[in-house]
Amino acid sequence: MATVTAVQDWAALKGAWCYAQAQALSSGSARQRLDQGLVQVVVLGLVGRGKSSLLNALVGEPVFATGAVHGVTQGAQAVQWSLGNVRVELVDTPGLDEVGQTTAEQVWALALGAELVLLVLSGDPNREELGILSRLVRAGKPVIVVLNKMDQYPPDAQALLLSRWQSGQLARWVDPKDVIPVAAQPTTWQRTLQGTVVRQPAPPQVEPLRQRLVQELTQLAPALLALNALRTTAQAPPLSAPPAQIEALIWRASTRKALAVAVNPVFGVDLLVGALMDGALLLRLARRAGVSLSAGEAMQFLQLMAGSLGGLGIGASVLKSSFAVGSGLTWLPYVAVAAGQGALAGLATYLVGRLGWQYLMQDKTWGPGSPAATIQQWLGEIDQGAVLTRLRRYLHSPPAHGLQ
Repeated sequence: MATVTAVQDWAALKGAWCYAQAQALSSGSARQRLDQGLVQVVVLGLVGRGKSSLLNALVGEPVFATGAVHGVTQGAQAVQWSLGNVRVELVDTPGLDEVGQTTAEQVWALALGAELVLLVLSGDPNREELGILSRLVRAGKPVIVVLNKMDQYPPDAQALLLSRWQSGQLARWVDPKDVIPVAAQPTTWQRTLQGTVVRQPAPPQVEPLRQRLVQELTQLAPALLALNALRTTAQAPPLSAPPAQIEALIWRASTRKALAVAVNPVFGVDLLVGALMDGALLLRLARRAGVSLSAGEAMQFLQLMAGSLGGLGIGASVLKSSFAVGSGLTWLPYVAVAAGQGALAGLATYLVGRLGWQYLMQDKTWGPGSPAATIQQWLGEIDQGAVLTRLRRYLHSPPAHGLQ
């Protein structure tokens, strides 16, 4: 006979239920991220708010670069961190007010794709910081507001800062218990033996934030992972198969690039030629779709794809070059590596073509999700192994009538 017991932990039960639903509904990269069980926490904010110092204080090691001059962090950096039995990836980002549009879009893609965002302030939020918070709230992103550098405020000023998060718009956006005052790199005044008073570093005061993260993530990690996977799956439309003539066009471009890269022994030239061929394919697809696409827009698309593909083929290009210039080496290893490099290059072009066609047919938009998340989902829906096998077979035994 089954035993009936009272539910003591509704949050954990909800997390397990959401996790099971997400496993059933999500696919591709969203499902892969869910199965990894790695909770991504992105730190967001303007320059000079102490984001890197905050992460160093949480981790207990100086893993992120800091300095007296603002703007030390120039790009996203990540570190693995264990919080009890939860695997966490902490991601540091540059200040949103010190970077260009392309980098800012990349930072936002990270933040909107994460399970949790720490928005770091150092006082009352200004208009730009309110805009950041508003965008996070509208995207449904879980947020903890971290009020850093509180050692610079007397107790009554700290109380006033916190009181502004207890009511009104700010309280509707963020639960007051998720507004945490800290001092990641505090200092104190000390008198020296010579009688002068100087500032000296003091131990970090971040324990309230650490305890809040422990409370949130140990209970809600499965729910956060599941909801993020479901959101990604729901936001990005599925990758549709292109018409037969478009598929044939993409495949011809892929085989041409595969062969061009395979027969070219000069390192770097194959990458340049490949980029030009991919750009030409995008422009041809745009004409077929009846969509205007400038060279700058095509380059921006290729840059997004390059970041998502992780430099596909560059490693093999280096290896192929070493065989090509080495003295006294048999040509057999070079031929094998060249064919593999050519197949990888052809695969990259095929992915650019498939995703490029979908992007163009959606009027050059990525849907409501972030570009990075949409690209990853679409990539996960393509059987890349099958494409790679087909390209390798083509390179080993090309059709007698030439390129397809």
